[in-house]
Amino acid sequence: MKLYDGRGEKMKKLFILLMEGAMLFSLAACGGKQTTQSSTEEISGTVTLKLAHNMDFVTIPDAVAAAAKALNERYAAEGKDLEIVIEKDYQRIGWDEYMQNIMFATKNGDGPDIFTFSGNILDQVRSGLLLDISDIDTSKFVEGAFDPFTVDGKIYSMPFDVPTRALYYGKEPLRKLGWTDKEIEALPKRIADGTFTWENFISLCKEVQEKGAAEWGMLHRPGAGDDFLDILSLYGGDYYTEEGKLVVNQEAITSYFQFMYDAANTWNITPKDTTQRVWTDIQAMVGDGRAFAYYGPVFSSTYIADEINMTPEELTDMVGFALFPKSEYNEKPFTVAAPQSVSINAHTKYPEVCKDLLKEIYEGDSVEALAVHGDTIFSLASVNAANEMDAIKHNPILERIGYMSDYVKTIPPVEGKNVFRDELYKQIQLLELGQTTAKQAFEDFKTQIELNVDGEVIFE
Repeated sequence: MKLYDGRGEKMKKLFILLMEGAMLFSLAACGGKQTTQSSTEEISGTVTLKLAHNMDFVTIPDAVAAAAKALNERYAAEGKDLEIVIEKDYQRIGWDEYMQNIMFATKNGDGPDIFTFSGNILDQVRSGLLLDISDIDTSKFVEGAFDPFTVDGKIYSMPFDVPTRALYYGKEPLRKLGWTDKEIEALPKRIADGTFTWENFISLCKEVQEKGAAEWGMLHRPGAGDDFLDILSLYGGDYYTEEGKLVVNQEAITSYFQFMYDAANTWNITPKDTTQRVWTDIQAMVGDGRAFAYYGPVFSSTYIADEINMTPEELTDMVGFALFPKSEYNEKPFTVAAPQSVSINAHTKYPEVCKDLLKEIYEGDSVEALAVHGDTIFSLASVNAANEMDAIKHNPILERIGYMSDYVKTIPPVEGKNVFRDELYKQIQLLELGQTTAKQAFEDFKTQIELNVDGEVIFE
């Protein structure tokens, strides 16, 4: 085992970090200074809060807006002279650009008060962008929901959901192989109890394709993402410690790289050009049965259903969901939770009003909005009370994956994770195209980690 202290970081990255740091440290001079407001009793009149959100799943900001409406009704009933007005800013851009826009707007004194969060929370905490919301009542939430948003024991973002990543499998290809519906529906249980392993699943992918039951045995996302890290875990060891240190395990990563190479070049169950394809192509192939297996967030099934014009109920007749199986290197099946969250800008003029909004969502009647959100994206909500509501309890997909909550892993903030993920993806592209070997891919990957990761890295 070797510790690497990250001193070889590229100057370009260092320059960017210095610029971001300088930008946020200058907030006080630009009108973004934090206030000392201690309660809503100290303010009156109309309070306008800017709410920022990016991409799809607008049920997240909708929940915030619903909470504002509920609070206004409560204030009126109490005779309090206070009204919250939500000013919405919804964007559809890259997440990195979205967060950069928030940082620049904050520097100029025009940042959102509350926003859907994305990115490296360690960097954003260091920059001073996020308000400490550790006084939140975590007992109302699903266990582990705050793990990705806790830094040095303090909470900096509130999860709205607990979406899991899992294996997808096509039911129609299995029917073509002669599986009965009873056998098809029993597959997730066999994976959960460890009797159907990852190696068995790969063999099934090969069989499905070899016998013409599907065009492809297994697909994955076309771009970089955390989905690949889940499959990496099947090849031995996690890529992080409980303390958030990055771990580079040579044997595990090399074995994983060999799997990715073989899937595209030896077994031919994955298209060599998967990373060159578009999302809609992947989604359609998973939904209509041209591809047997896929791995990624269960909420991606919302896009799959839309792409093939199916309702969630109809989709469950075509696609099943299962845990990541036990493997030769991994002792037990699992799923990974990747909550979406909302943060409060540390430089808002109204921190207590923003906190009241979040409290209304997890403790007040507005918790129903979280149930609607979970029902919409096929995910359990972060708040226990929401998961007891009919919208979630009777969702046709959630009914089938509820048991996965007993197998959930949550990932702590990991220093250097984004670099790890992106460099892993670069090697995956080359491996699938047959332009490198597993051994060479690891050496090149390791070099980039040594050059670009700030902080300690554990090499095993």
